[in-house]
Amino acid sequence: MEKKKRIRFFPWIAMTAVFLAFAGGAAAETVEKRFEDLVLRYGARTEARAGAAEYRAALEAEADRVSPWELWRSLFLPGTEPEKGAANALSLLSLLVKDGDPARWDSAAGFLYPSETPKPLAAADAVYMAALYLLRMEEDMAGHLAASLFEGLLQSSRAKHFFLTTGPAEYGVLVSEMTARGLLPSFGKWPESAQAGRLPFAAPVRGWVTHGRALSEDMVFLDGAGRPQSNGTYAWDRKRGRIYTVVEERDPFFIPWD
Repeated sequence: MEKKKRIRFFPWIAMTAVFLAFAGGAAAETVEKRFEDLVLRYGARTEARAGAAEYRAALEAEADRVSPWELWRSLFLPGTEPEKGAANALSLLSLLVKDGDPARWDSAAGFLYPSETPKPLAAADAVYMAALYLLRMEEDMAGHLAASLFEGLLQSSRAKHFFLTTGPAEYGVLVSEMTARGLLPSFGKWPESAQAGRLPFAAPVRGWVTHGRALSEDMVFLDGAGRPQSNGTYAWDRKRGRIYTVVEERDPFFIPWD
């Protein structure tokens, strides 16, 4: 009896083995296809990004030959043509940041004068405004350039924290447009964002605020070079779009900002 049970059991083993062989083969085939698709996608991305770099150089050559402060102000003038706005934004980025690389935004240090506007925040403005203007242009390469600029910001954990996962209202508009066009980062999806204020990030330093009030209202501290830090000389009020000098309440010359 036991022998008969074994004989009956063997066909099930054989069938299972065949099934697993086919399933394994199908799984391997699926993995192989996914890999091939991935290679094609990255190949197309690499080619597009190489073309975008050339396109950027040509576009940047059309920028106004003015000071960084004037370039920054020009980005927010109503009626600016997309090509000119993108050119000026890219030129500003190259003037403020090492190699014009968004991932190195915090290599910008100091302030734009005569307005005393933090350069690191102006560099982030340049990335955003370049992308906004590029996405208004008809050339496909402009879209690839916009996506590559934003992906550059993603390569900096600090930029991701201060400008993307906590972003201005314009972030949602940009991401929706890029996603609709299939302009996605390498990992396949732009990060979710908690909205805080609107562009521009940068603003001239105006007025004073106490350290305690800056903390209680979740302002972002900036160091003496205008870079976001855990503590600093300045306080960036993202919701109101203002930047203040931080003072101690015991300072005899303290004047409340409100």
